Amino acid sequence: MTTYDRAAASDVGDLSAAELADVCEALIAAWHQDAALSATAAAPGSAAALNELSIRKAFPQGMPLNLEYADGQMAGQMVNAIILQLQSVVTLLRANPMVPLGLWPLVRSELEYAGRVAWLLEPLPGEEAGARRAARAMLEHLAALHRQRFTAGKWDKPRAKQFKDKRDALLRRIDGLFDDVHTPMENPQQIDEWRIGSETMLPLGKAVSLFLDLNLTNGAALYDVLSDNSHPSVISLAFQSTASDVDGVTSTIYPAIPRVINFQVRLGCITAYKSALTLLTYFGFPTSRLDQWAEAAPSEWFESSTP
Repeated sequence: MTTYDRAAASDVGDLSAAELADVCEALIAAWHQDAALSATAAAPGSAAALNELSIRKAFPQGMPLNLEYADGQMAGQMVNAIILQLQSVVTLLRANPMVPLGLWPLVRSELEYAGRVAWLLEPLPGEEAGARRAARAMLEHLAALHRQRFTAGKWDKPRAKQFKDKRDALLRRIDGLFDDVHTPMENPQQIDEWRIGSETMLPLGKAVSLFLDLNLTNGAALYDVLSDNSHPSVISLAFQSTASDVDGVTSTIYPAIPRVINFQVRLGCITAYKSALTLLTYFGFPTSRLDQWAEAAPSEWFESSTP
């Protein structure tokens, strides 16, 4: 009877760690090439250009500087962060020995950033789209300042005051633009209750769900899978480990299981690819290099939207 070797288990089409690293690097290069061609204002008629006009119309007086660009700028920073996470995936794939456990939190972080991009740039119909998108950008900014203030309060009081001053100044600007503002600040958990105008803050998990709903099919369990394998769990460690006995000493090793690392890297690449497409399409910029990457990527990655 043949013994099942989990460490070598693979499906047809699985790539090696080195091959997966090559695919990731090609995607990173494609993003930089397309992004470099878009270092101009939003294309006429693009969602970003229409949004800029809508925001200016919604707030004809007293509008903070660059408010009409905030959503796109924030989303751009998030996409760059996703690409940096994917570069870190490459580092682990090329390590010797390869480090499969480290891939889970990196891909999970990619998905969390992607959720923020999806929320900031989600298509919003109607005349109120500009005001709604501005409210989302301000919620994102205000929440980030509030968390920084709370954390700094535990170790650096002067720094906490700096963040508080910035947070309160932003809140005053928000109050000057919107009649309906609900932002309790006794603790960071209340951020999930925040509301500016008609927009409520979208928590991390719900933002990830939004990204998955917009970009994948049957992806409801993906974030849970990543979380289960990123958080401390003796069960997930057992699933991925193999006991080795040498001279009476038992040690645990974590082999690079082809089926698992292909799942991890495929999800990491699809997350980066879809987020980059979302951003460039929003600005009306060409995506020719990303399109070429998708054509050259393993065909089975796109046969079903769910890795």
